[in-house]
Amino acid sequence: MNSSLLFSFGLFVFTGLILSFMPYFTRRTESFGVSIPELYYERKELKKMRSRYSKIMLATLVLLLMILLLIFYFTPETVFYISFTVLLIVYLITSFLIYLPFHYQMKRIKKEKNWQAEFTEETVVDLSFRNEKITLSRWFYVIPFFITVATIVYTFSIYDSIPDQVWRHISFSGEITYTDKTPGTLLHLPIMQLFMIGTFLIIDYVISQSKQQLSPAKPEISKKQNILFRRRWSIFLFIMGTLVVVMFSFMQLSIIHESLIPYLDPVNYTIIGIILVGTIWLSIRTGQGGSRIKVKGEEEALKMERDEDRYWKLGQFYFNKDDPSIFVEKRFGVGWTNNWAHPLSWILLIILIGTPILIIILLQNL
Repeated sequence: MNSSLLFSFGLFVFTGLILSFMPYFTRRTESFGVSIPELYYERKELKKMRSRYSKIMLATLVLLLMILLLIFYFTPETVFYISFTVLLIVYLITSFLIYLPFHYQMKRIKKEKNWQAEFTEETVVDLSFRNEKITLSRWFYVIPFFITVATIVYTFSIYDSIPDQVWRHISFSGEITYTDKTPGTLLHLPIMQLFMIGTFLIIDYVISQSKQQLSPAKPEISKKQNILFRRRWSIFLFIMGTLVVVMFSFMQLSIIHESLIPYLDPVNYTIIGIILVGTIWLSIRTGQGGSRIKVKGEEEALKMERDEDRYWKLGQFYFNKDDPSIFVEKRFGVGWTNNWAHPLSWILLIILIGTPILIIILLQNL
């Protein structure tokens, strides 16, 4: 099995593990998209639910991997590639369908136990929060930008000496597909680099501007956790963005100098491996909102966050037209999502999807 196939299976396993252990990454004030008192997170029935969910997800992952392995051994490469994409989408859809019964079970338990009656609900806002050093300085992104510019300058400084045919695709079996050399074909990767840098900068902005979510039971502790959570992901985002830009630059150099092709897979999969392992490590060590970061401080056990379950459709999609925030923390998982009742969320989504398509169209005309 070559490195491309190993990467495909590795990506499938990585996705499966992240999804399988998602309940353990979320905040302790939320369970399957439902807000709960943090004091009850370790209750036996909730621990059983998390364990059962993970076991079902892992069993599903093993089943789909076995199907993918059979497809690999008994079908052509093109069929495997299509099957890999289809099965990955199937797994993502299946994971949501597996999640839903747990979400509704959690809603039923919360209603039956009437936990809100035992606690005082509060919303905590720290006006000095934005004055803290939440994210890495965006000036650091000058580094990947400089790498991209240097790649473009080098490419066109030797444009005339580049062969008229350059490689466009390398199959799992190592077969190389060539295309005509044009400014468009040689600008494809550098422009994607610029797009990726812009995307990472936008995500970093989301990290810095997303809605505060501080615990009324431990406001100072949760503030420190949330600041560390944002800062760590901001730093990792920069590292990831720089590595992706370096990877694209090496791919560009391998297009210009075919002698570098044998080193393409080791470089690409080393970088991708670092990113995947880093993502898992950071998710485990940090948790959603910094919930897994150990910070000393005092707690007030009889306070809980204000119940906003009505704004979270199916526990994962936030719709609150009265909330001016565009970005909020996910309830099930690690990271951020949009307030889909805010019109700007849909505009940003259209831009995010439309920009790569527009870039491809423009490059084809060069």
